[in-house]
Formats: sequence, C-alpha cells, structure tokens
Amino acid sequence: MFSVFFLCFVVSVDITLAGVEILKNPDMEIVNFDNNWSCQGGCTLTSSKYHYSGWHSVMVSNRRHNSNGLAQNVVVTPGSSYNFTVYIRLLNLEHGSMYQTAEAVLSCSVNHGHKIYMKFGHDPYVRENTWTLIGGIHKIPPAAHSCHVYIQVFGVTVNYLVDHTSLQVVEENANWRTEANARIDQIRKSDISVTLSSASQNEKYQVELIQNTHEFAFGSAIGAKQIVDPNYRKYAQAFYDNFEWAVLENALKWKQMEHTKGHINYDTAMNALHALNGNGTKVRGHNIFWGVARHIQNWVTSLSRQELLNEIDVRTKGVVGHTIGLVEHWDVNNENIHGDWYEKATGNPNVTMQMFRDAHAVDPNVKLFLNDFGVMEKYAAVPLRHQAERFKQAGVPIYGIGVQSHIKDTNLDIGQLKGSLDMVAAAGLPIWITELSLASHDVHSRASALTDILTLYFSHPAIEGVLFWGFWDGKIFSPEVALFEGPDVTPNEAGRAYQTLFKTTWRTHVTRDVNGDGTFTVRGFKGEYTVKVSHNGRELKRETFKLGSAKQTININVGAASSIIVG
Repeated sequence: MFSVFFLCFVVSVDITLAGVEILKNPDMEIVNFDNNWSCQGGCTLTSSKYHYSGWHSVMVSNRRHNSNGLAQNVVVTPGSSYNFTVYIRLLNLEHGSMYQTAEAVLSCSVNHGHKIYMKFGHDPYVRENTWTLIGGIHKIPPAAHSCHVYIQVFGVTVNYLVDHTSLQVVEENANWRTEANARIDQIRKSDISVTLSSASQNEKYQVELIQNTHEFAFGSAIGAKQIVDPNYRKYAQAFYDNFEWAVLENALKWKQMEHTKGHINYDTAMNALHALNGNGTKVRGHNIFWGVARHIQNWVTSLSRQELLNEIDVRTKGVVGHTIGLVEHWDVNNENIHGDWYEKATGNPNVTMQMFRDAHAVDPNVKLFLNDFGVMEKYAAVPLRHQAERFKQAGVPIYGIGVQSHIKDTNLDIGQLKGSLDMVAAAGLPIWITELSLASHDVHSRASALTDILTLYFSHPAIEGVLFWGFWDGKIFSPEVALFEGPDVTPNEAGRAYQTLFKTTWRTHVTRDVNGDGTFTVRGFKGEYTVKVSHNGRELKRETFKLGSAKQTININVGAASSIIVG
C-alpha cells in the first residue's frame, strides 16, 4: 500500500441535478458494506483510510474477471436522464501497461429477461496512483427495471480504490431557451455608444451600424479541391456567403498528404488555404496526426521506434511550417482518447504532449487543440476533460478542446447535452464545436433541432465557435445532415434555419435618426462593424471598428477625423 496523504480539490460542474442522491453510502463512510455496496461476481471489498473526500474509500481486490467490482442495486425511472460518477484510484497496473481502462456502467433488465448495459463512463487511459473521475450522463430507455450500477476495470490483477460516488437525476428544464437567450444577451453582446460632433444641432442625421463579421466563429468543413474549382463556383459562393471559418476535410491529414513515403502533396491544401485566406476566411488545421490505427498509413506502421520518432518530427516541421499564418488552429493528435497508436508505437504514454510542444516550437502563434468524438452523444466528456487537465498541469501549450458533436437523434435531451458540455468546460479551456452534424431524413425536424442545438452552443460561455462537418449534399458524408441541396446549392429548411440565426437573429444591423448633438446606445453582437453617417440621403462618414467584451464609445466628427474609445 502507500503512505501519502492525498489533498484533493473538487471541481464544480454546472449540471442541473435533482439534488437527491440515489446511491446508499456514496462516500464510503459506512465501513460495513452489507446493506449498500456489494462486489459483483466475486471480489473483496475493504474499507480504506485513503480517500478522495471524507475519511474513507473502499478498496476492491481479489478479482477474477474484469466485470468483478463495486456494485449497488438502484431504482431509476425510464425516460429520465441520470448523472453517474465515481472517483477511482488504481493501486497498480497490469504488467507492461501504461494505463488501464475503467468504466462506470448501469445494467438493467428489459422485456423477456434480456439485459441492457449503459456505459455512463469509459476512460481507456486511467493512470496509476491518481484519483480519476469516471462517469457521465445517460438517458434510461423504456421498460428498464431491476437495475444496478457497477465499476469495471480491465485487468484482473489491478486493485483499486473507489470514493465520492453519485447517481442523480438530471432535471428537465422547461425554461432552458429563455435562460439560454438571457446568457446570449449577456455573453455575446456589448454596448455601443455613438456620439456625433461638428454637426448642425438642428439637423437630423442617419446613423447605421452594420455588423460585418462575428466574433463567435460560424464555419464549415469544405473540400479543398472544390473550393478552388470553377466547376464548383456555386458551392464556393454558398460557403463564402454563409460561413466565416473553414476546415479542410482531408487535404491536411498525413495519410492523404503522404500516402507513400517521401511523396508529399502540399499543393491541394495550400491552394485552398490561399484562396480561403484571400476571401477573408479563417481556417482550422485538421490534423497533424491521427492516433486511430486505421488512419495510419502502412509505411508508418512498419517503422522502428526511432524511425517513427524521426518521421513525427519531419511531419510536424513540414506541415506546421508550411501553414504558418494560414491556419488559426491545429488539431494535434486527432481522437486521442479513442486511439493510442502513437503512444503504443513509441512506448511513450506522453507522446501527444510532445507533439503539442513540437508544433508550438514551429509556430508559437497557432492555437493547439485536442479534438474528439462521443462527447455529446456518448461518454467521452469526462476522459476528454481529464486529458486536457493533464496537459494543462504539465505545462503543455494547449489552447482549447474540440468537441465533434455528430448527433443522430433530433429529439434532443438538452439537459444531457448541456451537462456534457459543462463537464468538458470544467477543464477551464475554450471549447470549439469542430464537426457539427445533425442527422434526420425529416428536414423539418432537422431544422427545429438545429435551431435548438445552435442556441445551446451559442449560449454556452465556454464555446467560442461552431463548425459544421459539411453543408451541401453534393459534398458531404451523409445527405441527411445537409443544409444546402441540389446543383444550385440551395438552402433547405435546415439551412434556412441556420441562415436566420447567422444573418438575422444573432447579427446587429441598426439605423437611427440622431440630432446633430445627439448620442445613442445599442447593445450589439460582438464582431467587426461598419458605422455610416448620412444626411438627407448623402453619406458623410464611414468608419470600421471591432466590438469585443468592452463597451465601445464612438465619437464621429462629421467634418473631421473620428475616434473610437474602448471602455
């Protein structure tokens, strides 16, 4: 055993819970487990004085199967969402392992004696001798009964501690839209005050405020070849008219760029990047590496450990060096909590941290991201948060967290979705929704759900941008997620719902009549603006300014130079 006293800090997560704890003895302070916890399948439970919170935890040992572990019978309501979380601490690893997989599971009976298993949490990278949160949010399906929660750790020789468990209902919030819109007004807008000077006091002037671009990023994935192909002119025009950020779907990925060693195709990506930048579009770089095994080209998998390290260095310097000033972000090692090929191949559990440091050394100004899936739809929120926290604690130059958000059910559980976002946001880093798709054959339900999910995302204080994973059914992974259709790239109902938000609801365009000595104040969405002053239909003055979090006071001297004051 170990003799170190653990000082722990509990991170507050903004999930709306019912407040009633369902689990018995959740903090393991009752050292007799007869009437609360049991050991599923046979193992030993022992009270321990080493703890995450309170004074005790429980040690699980003498396991014969992975599923042998701490368990408790619970009563849950079908159709409701629950947040199930536990803290575990591995006391050892299997021989030769860098980390272990741990899961928080709820099992229920359904009709005809069948069993269903719901993973509330799944973390494949749990390290030794550190308290790790496992869990998440899940909706209980209909007809579920006779349920129990349990902890599963892969590796039967692994002993572990469990403490600070919780199972609570995630409350439905009928007023979520009202609350979301109030947050939008608070966090996405600032005050603009306009004052005229050197103007005739008895005359009326027309002052027009026009928002040109958003501070919040609205964007889409695009095809690198199509965006510069004259045959796809309508596709490119629809993109530039409706989005302000882009991400190249495939052209910057290592496997696509260098399928054969030494034959690197930079031209496809660079042509697209120059075209996008020339049109004022900002770009996310996706991706330097991709740790999921099926996305590794064959010649890379055949390298020795040292050869691989050399090629990682060459790849980083090559692609990051070529794109300096052309991309704002880089996804460094894509889907890293779902693929650890590079960790295993190099024998270094922290190789992704080194990838971040190496990329930062090549371009200190580009913002570096973790990027992963399953956060909004499954159980990846907590392990993604853990990874981000580890990077921060290690001093890795990480800027933000990418959440892919491929949603297949238009019957959205907003409480569950917001809870997952809040869990990721607890890492204290900006979040970008990097690959939004919302699938439905019914474009009406797609439009309605899209409005709701964008409202949730736009209202969340940790989120800085949303990028769709494609927008046109002629260049997209699935037509049932498209916003635009047909040879003329025409918006469908979902596309029109997006346009309404992007171009009207969340954009400021105000015209006011102002006396020559007058002042007026409006609250506008953050972004870049043009302000125009006219008199009797003749434009007298035009200025541009950027509205951020601070109030903008604009003094427009109708007859001379103007000034813009931030404060």
